[in-house]
Amino acid sequence: MTDEGTIPTKKSLGKLRLSSSGKIYLGLFLGAACGIFFGETVSWLQIVGDIFIKLLQITVIPYISLALITGIGELSYKQVMAHAIKGGGIFLLISTITLVIVMLIPLSFPDWLSSSFFSTQQVEESPTIDFLGLFIPSNPFHAYAFALVPAIVVFSILVGIALIGIPNNEALLEPLKVFNTAMMKITGLVGNLAPIGVFALIASAAGTFAFEDLARLQVYIVIYALISLVLSLLILPGIITVFTPFKFKHILKALRTPMITAFATGSSLIILPMLIEQCKQLIANYSLQAVMDQDEANASIKVLIPSFYTFPSPQGLLSISFVLFAGWYIGSDVSVVDYPLLLLVGVPSLFGGTLLTIPSLLDLLRLPNDLFQVFVSIDVILVRFGTLISAMHFATIGLIGTMALVGHVRLNWLRLARVAFIGAAIIVLILFGLRLFYNNVVVVPYTMADMLKSLRFLGTPQPAEVLTEVPERLMIADEKPAGLEQIEKRGVLRVCYQPDEYPSAFVNNSDPPQLVGFDIEMAHNFAARLSLTIEFLPAETEGTAKTLLDRGVCDIYMRTLPVTPRRSQDFGLTSPVYRSSLGFIVRDYRRNEFHNWEDINEQGDSLRVGTEDTPENISRLKLITSATIVPIRDMEHRLKLLDAGAEDIDAIADMAEEGAALTILYPNFSNVIPRPTVFLPVSYAVARGNWDLLVVVNSWLLMKKDEGFIDALYKHWMLGEATEAERLPRWSVVQNVLGWVE
Repeated sequence: MTDEGTIPTKKSLGKLRLSSSGKIYLGLFLGAACGIFFGETVSWLQIVGDIFIKLLQITVIPYISLALITGIGELSYKQVMAHAIKGGGIFLLISTITLVIVMLIPLSFPDWLSSSFFSTQQVEESPTIDFLGLFIPSNPFHAYAFALVPAIVVFSILVGIALIGIPNNEALLEPLKVFNTAMMKITGLVGNLAPIGVFALIASAAGTFAFEDLARLQVYIVIYALISLVLSLLILPGIITVFTPFKFKHILKALRTPMITAFATGSSLIILPMLIEQCKQLIANYSLQAVMDQDEANASIKVLIPSFYTFPSPQGLLSISFVLFAGWYIGSDVSVVDYPLLLLVGVPSLFGGTLLTIPSLLDLLRLPNDLFQVFVSIDVILVRFGTLISAMHFATIGLIGTMALVGHVRLNWLRLARVAFIGAAIIVLILFGLRLFYNNVVVVPYTMADMLKSLRFLGTPQPAEVLTEVPERLMIADEKPAGLEQIEKRGVLRVCYQPDEYPSAFVNNSDPPQLVGFDIEMAHNFAARLSLTIEFLPAETEGTAKTLLDRGVCDIYMRTLPVTPRRSQDFGLTSPVYRSSLGFIVRDYRRNEFHNWEDINEQGDSLRVGTEDTPENISRLKLITSATIVPIRDMEHRLKLLDAGAEDIDAIADMAEEGAALTILYPNFSNVIPRPTVFLPVSYAVARGNWDLLVVVNSWLLMKKDEGFIDALYKHWMLGEATEAERLPRWSVVQNVLGWVE
């Protein structure tokens, strides 16, 4: 410290300069502060962050490949086997610890319900992973071009093994090592931009993330984040200290830059070159040349870390806990007896990534597949904490494996006892502490049903009168179906609709309540096109609607009906509005029994399936060969069945969109779409023979499809995008405190 009045020297000024990791910490802090202060107005910084990520990615694939080729090529066959054994042993130890923690995570879940809107992914075939193509580099150039890291690693290992013992292999290895040094130089140059890249990524994330998303998902986000921090900052570094001479504080100090970069970018792949260099530097700083060869240690690090990148890391293993969370989330906890099956299927599936593993495990354990969308929505947060574990995981394998290979591993029993006791105590404290906290302090109610009932029109509605019953005057008149000219002269479009058919036609909870829904808004748009007002008339059954159309009481039946030959004899069906799929509303724990038609038919004549009481709806269940069909009179009857828990029937057949909405109202049920998916075009109806009006409606539907209006309504009502659109701008200081922006 200089005396007062003394002019600082260059040496003292140098002490004031931030280190590279200090600059990254500063970028992390300023980014979070910037996002909170400016909110969504700084979302454009994501572009700057993306540029930083892509710059880091430039050298990753070449570096991994060259590090493996040159590292293995300089070894003997005996040394390669030793790498596999030593590194594999550490990998198994870390994986076992992680999986034990995963199985204990349900102890932290409090006592809470959930469901979701229909998703088009429910009718899409699950992507199949080509494991052979993923791991076997039949065309190495294809693997490099499409960044198939497992195949690249296998190819590089094979090339490295092939070079072992070849005379004059240095002629190839030396130029490759020089080229790899050049890759590291590029990584170093890009690494100088890390403070800017971290600032941009964190500012964009902090400025755009919706706080309300945390309401019910905070339980899993908090437990995932805390477990990730304990594993990456305590348990894994502690394991390193148990087997090596490295001290805890030195490990964290050496690895802080790659770990912060991994957290900011959400990618463990792009920090591998940086991580390898930091591990090499940590070994060099301990001056162990007297007992080990530094070059041999560096070569081991370069081989071990990339080799185990393709194996499931603790980040992936920890993601299996989401399936346990999903069971709790819908009130259908995964039984402990299913845990072995969960691990047996889940761990190998992680070779194909979490996007393959999570859906397959949800199906395996009879959990609603729409919960996968929940996982995707919060993965933007989880992945940042998960990369912290991955970075420390690779460092743990590299450091302990290297020390083992050079014969400098020793088991420190005191450190082992300390790490085990402290780690176990903190894990137990987290698990039971969170459960106690969420049971007694924070209790989040189930709100999806309220969200569904609060939906509003996407556009501007026409003046309309909603009648609760058909006026007697209209029934007595017994008119013929009206053509367009008569309707325009009348000035009123009379629309029949199906009451309480969520999300197509229902009364919302606005003040005053409105009749809304997909079909209702379509009716408003058609009436607006003709400059007409509307009278909505209830038609509780399809038979009632046919009678009202034939007698001229209604002009059009605005309810999406599956197109069938028999219906075309009863109605004048319009061109298809959209394509729907056949599904079943079943109790959550039985969803896996309806995964495909073969499984359904295996249940035999004991299966009882409810469906709307019309010949068309009953005939569409012909795919079920021996089940007992239970007729359901109308929507009111269906809702009463669900209210009572549908104890007397096993499933209710319905179109997928309506079925998903009903599971929002009754979250203990799931909407299952059997494979192969049965698609059905759906249309509106006019009275048979009313060709004049039918031509007009078809022309209007064609126009609305081309405009994208029907797609927009479908997303709004069926997919629940209305709930996203109606969100207020993200809270920020400049808007909500200072009022500088509107």
